[in-house]
Amino acid sequence: MENLNFESYFESTANKYYDPKYIVTILENILGNRLDDIKNEIHNTQIVVSKEQITEYLEKTFEEEDPELKRRMESPKPKRSGNIGNGRMTDEDIKTLSQEFVDSLSAGRYYFEPYTLEYFKRYSNIVRNKALLLLNIIEKIGNRDSLSIQDLMKELDIQLDENGNILKEDIIRLITPTVYNINELNEKVTKANDLSTYLTFKMSKHSLYRNDLSEGEIYPTESLQIKNLYYDHIKGNVPLSNNQKVELEDQERKSMKKIAKMLFD
Repeated sequence: MENLNFESYFESTANKYYDPKYIVTILENILGNRLDDIKNEIHNTQIVVSKEQITEYLEKTFEEEDPELKRRMESPKPKRSGNIGNGRMTDEDIKTLSQEFVDSLSAGRYYFEPYTLEYFKRYSNIVRNKALLLLNIIEKIGNRDSLSIQDLMKELDIQLDENGNILKEDIIRLITPTVYNINELNEKVTKANDLSTYLTFKMSKHSLYRNDLSEGEIYPTESLQIKNLYYDHIKGNVPLSNNQKVELEDQERKSMKKIAKMLFD
């Protein structure tokens, strides 16, 4: 997603307070839709393909693209286990094994890895939930009805004045991850519902472990914010406020002093 340009929405570069309705107006302008319609679209953006549809499509495509390979895979030549086992392989044995190896690689294009669909569903659910939660915060602030989300706003350090107006910085901090998560949802669901995706995109837990990856590394965080100076760059999360950064830097300095004291005392 391209970086959003907010400057045209504000009268100055100063971090001043704005009428809370402004956050809704800017979001609607960026997304080109009313808030209620945005929420409805998010609820309706769902993965609808099934394992059966994907498998049927891959089988059909296999037959269309490479019927000879498909027949070889369905009726493999008998193994010459006697020769292979005692180490006396003939040229024909070697040729057969080589062909089987090449065939298995080529046929992998038409194999459905169930975890792939699970990945798309889990990923889209995470960004959908985050987008809806952020929209709820934006809507309540815009309607001057933030009392029910006071704890969440405190957690994110969203500052309102006595009249319910919101800082420019906080408008940007809330809208940016909202738009990102909505775009991510649309992208992932569109890709998941395109049957041709499963010809080239394969994912399994085994492939993750083989590449030294954990499941946690391939999905967005479920939380709206990570209170860590080194993870503040993660898209889809609410960026740390300046106050939060100062507080974390102070905690880090105190921690370093304690470690140094333990090492040198």
